[in-house]
Amino acid sequence: MELQASRTVALAPGTYTRSSFLPPITFAVDGPWYSFQLLPGFFDIQQDVGSPDVIAVQFTKPDALYGKDGSAVPLVDIAGAASILMANPGLTLLESHVTQIGGLDGEILIVENDGTGGAPVMRTLPGPLSILPGRRLEINLFTTPDGILAILVGGSIAKWNEAAAAAQPVLDSIKIGS
Repeated sequence: MELQASRTVALAPGTYTRSSFLPPITFAVDGPWYSFQLLPGFFDIQQDVGSPDVIAVQFTKPDALYGKDGSAVPLVDIAGAASILMANPGLTLLESHVTQIGGLDGEILIVENDGTGGAPVMRTLPGPLSILPGRRLEINLFTTPDGILAILVGGSIAKWNEAAAAAQPVLDSIKIGS
């Protein structure tokens, strides 16, 4: 099924494709997921929409990460991503290692905001993506023929294990490209 450009729509169990996103993304859901934001260069699905413990799986193509002094640092390849985010005073980098999703090798970075204000993480076509205090973000970065792709999992620090477990079947189902 083609993921439709509307907001907060319950997704029936099944396989969905966002063919207008480059590279095209296909994923499957089997539970209570909602299509929430469908914008040029960004889309996501969510569970527990509107709660402090909202779980989000997001897809975007960042062109910069926010580092020291909140400055946007151009993201020309994924190799330096961890060092940029480590310099961001609003984030704590918890993990950095290799990953694979949809047959692509990439880098996974897990950051959290345990501070008092919103922390900018990356610049995307719709605008800056930030995380609020008490939130954790798993950033999966890949190099594709269409540019750098970020697949993100967001959840509350308090219920991170539940967020990661809910997102894992979606991550496991992802196909990247046509």
